[in-house]
Amino acid sequence: MTKYISYLDNISVDEKLHERTMELLAMKTVPITKNRTVFRYAGMAACVAVLILCAITIPALLKNTDADIPYNLGSTSIIGLPVENFSLADLHRPDGETQKRFLYSRMSDFYSFDAPSFAFVRVIRTEQQTDPSVFLSQEKQISTLQILSSVWSKSELPKIISVTQSKFGGCCEGEKTNLLREGGVYLLPLVYLDEGDKWFVAGDVDVLFEVDEKGLIWSHSQQEGFNCFDGQSANAAADAIIVLTSDENFPAAITTFGIIASNWGVLAEATVIESAVGINQWGLEQNLLELKAESILSIAPNDWHTWQFENGDEFRAVSWCHLKQGTRYLILFDPSEGGPNIEERNVAIINADGTITAVSKDSNFTEFNGCTSEYMKVQAEHSIAWHTLHAG
Repeated sequence: MTKYISYLDNISVDEKLHERTMELLAMKTVPITKNRTVFRYAGMAACVAVLILCAITIPALLKNTDADIPYNLGSTSIIGLPVENFSLADLHRPDGETQKRFLYSRMSDFYSFDAPSFAFVRVIRTEQQTDPSVFLSQEKQISTLQILSSVWSKSELPKIISVTQSKFGGCCEGEKTNLLREGGVYLLPLVYLDEGDKWFVAGDVDVLFEVDEKGLIWSHSQQEGFNCFDGQSANAAADAIIVLTSDENFPAAITTFGIIASNWGVLAEATVIESAVGINQWGLEQNLLELKAESILSIAPNDWHTWQFENGDEFRAVSWCHLKQGTRYLILFDPSEGGPNIEERNVAIINADGTITAVSKDSNFTEFNGCTSEYMKVQAEHSIAWHTLHAG
């Protein structure tokens, strides 16, 4: 098996094409006597087919260099191209200003904002695209990627995917340095969006884990949480992801509910005492609520908001959805920006049997319909525990 894989790694001929060619060569020709016209041209067609096949395969065989190996889908080796050890933060805009990039600074940050799949990939080909409907980000690069090895993913990844990257409209000198290189091998955080049926690279402005021709990894980041892997085996970065995703609290931490509950939300049972409609400073209608805090279930451990209400307290909140007076709800409150604020996607009705039902189909509670408030409290606690340990 080892010799066979080595053989595939060092030829540029498609394996199926090779097998089909051998079948055709071994096939015995049966003369067609009833239709002389067809028979007359059959030999000519066969000669043309062989010439075309040779034109395709022979140059590839003669070319057979290391540079061609990344395009051979039979190869799954984690070996890339020579890599220049630069930092994305060193790029300068035409006006001389240095780009500031601080959204992602460590591995756990990817799971504090989303839950991307991490995989080693090889870039098969790239193409440039212009979208005139998007202001300042109309220049795109579409890269076709081969999935070499999945490190973590919610579901099985396709073998081949297409990834869209923005060129950022020419805001950076040397802008292409944050784009995937054809033939390159990377460890990428991949995000799939149902809307538009597209794949994207999370944090490609902050970090691009690129694997060189020796199997060593380079982050292109100024952040210590990433560049600590620079020059190490690619497995070092993969192992860090495995540690994060193997934590028993991880499943609760990567739901949208868990991300909100652990980063800025306050989970509480509350009953609406009074509801009125008001106009905010932007002239928009809002529901002004008087509520009673029945049970405070969890509070995100951060220092940029203060939650001052305890069980039994009455308090006011601003709601972007209509909540019925006298009804008890499970709510993920947002205490920031003059809050507490209530969004429809963060509200569930507490039923008579103690279970919850999300008030909207796209709610962050929808996947938990039928669960209890106590269960949601436990989910919040698990998420907070994961974020405190790995992202705190």
